[in-house]
Amino acid sequence: MLPTKRTDAHTPQSISDYQTLAARETALPPALGDFLELLGPRAKDRHGERQAALSAAIRHLQASPPERQSIQLWLLVSYAPALQALARRYSPHGTPPAETESTVVLAFLEVLQGMSTERLADAYLEKRIVDDARRRLMVLLGIRDYQQAEDIEFVENDVVQEDRAPDERVDGYEALLAQINDMPITDADRTLLISLYVYGYNMAELADQWQVPHETIKKRHQRLLGRLKKNL
Repeated sequence: MLPTKRTDAHTPQSISDYQTLAARETALPPALGDFLELLGPRAKDRHGERQAALSAAIRHLQASPPERQSIQLWLLVSYAPALQALARRYSPHGTPPAETESTVVLAFLEVLQGMSTERLADAYLEKRIVDDARRRLMVLLGIRDYQQAEDIEFVENDVVQEDRAPDERVDGYEALLAQINDMPITDADRTLLISLYVYGYNMAELADQWQVPHETIKKRHQRLLGRLKKNL
């Protein structure tokens, strides 16, 4: 199962491994919480620091150090929203996205392990990883873009989600993800909201990644917000 909460990364072994790695890698923040925060949506204005820390973590992962499993955990938690979006988009019709998550994780880790020195130096490394993981996932699933239609899912108007008690262990990032996951909307619309509001993509980036016109993303977003205001 894909780890989705930052608290999932805070195991005693993971924390110890991070301290060991950060002590010899200047590009990494001093604490694991700082690293996860740096790769989260609230640190988008710290682009240079994010790229350097991400690149450093991947380089160490590729060297197969004793901290390998912990590094994988940190990166999976950091990229969980994007990876969940991929699972939703490319799950075979009628298959729960959770059943595709293991393949998404495999694609993601294979991409990290195979990234070249030039790729790690890319100023847009953060986005390149998602693009590469998407392409690798399609290979593993044996599909092409034109084969993956966005199925429309009809939801009854009287569908009501029960209010959830707030979980003090989750931060705003995780609470927003949980809120979007609870909305009675299609998987395609859920992917759009998570990409925009949790992972921090803008519409132009999504249009490029999904290979559709920018105006298509914009209109779809406007229609979705209109439906949410009306029904929710």
